[in-house]
Amino acid sequence: MVNKNELDTIQQNLSYSYLHAVVSRAGGGCVEATKTIDDMGIDVLTEFEISTASKKAMFTSISLRVQLKSTRRPLKPHTGKVGYPLPVARYEKYRQPSTTELLFVLFSLPEDPKEWLSLTPDEMILRRCAYWTGLVGAPPATGQSTTIHIPANNLLTVEQLQQNILKPLSEGMRLNYGT
Repeated sequence: MVNKNELDTIQQNLSYSYLHAVVSRAGGGCVEATKTIDDMGIDVLTEFEISTASKKAMFTSISLRVQLKSTRRPLKPHTGKVGYPLPVARYEKYRQPSTTELLFVLFSLPEDPKEWLSLTPDEMILRRCAYWTGLVGAPPATGQSTTIHIPANNLLTVEQLQQNILKPLSEGMRLNYGT
C-alpha cells in the first residue's frame, strides 16, 4: 500500500516526465532545478534553439523557468478556464516580469492512482494532461489566497509549446496571463 507522501512523490515525478517528454519532442532540453533554485519556486529549467523560420524572430535561443504543479483533484473548467490555488507570496513573485520567462504548468492526473499510467509492448499511456500559462500581467492578489485561472485550451502539447510559447517568445513577446 502506498501512503500519501509516496503518492505525492510519484505524482510529482510523473509531472516532470510529462514536461520532459513534451520539451524533448519539441526539440528542447530540460533540467530539474537544484535545491537552491527550487527554493526560489522554479522546478525546471528549459532551453531551446529556435529556427529563424519566422521573419519576425529576434531570438534563436529561448530559456524558460518552469513552475510545475500537479493535482489529482478533478479540474472542471469554469467559463473556459481551470483554476488552481496558490499562496499569495508565490503568486506575487511569479507575476513579476523577469528577463527569463516563467511558464506555469499545471499537470492533471486522474483521482485514482491505478489510472495514472498504463504500459503495453506498443505504448505507454500517461493519463490526463497539463495546462500552461504565463503570469506576467496577472492582477495583484486581493486576499489571503489567490487562484490562477488557466485557459482550458492551453494544453501543454508539442504544437502549443512551439506555436503559442516559443514562437511568440522568439519574436520578443511575453507570455501574458490569460492568453
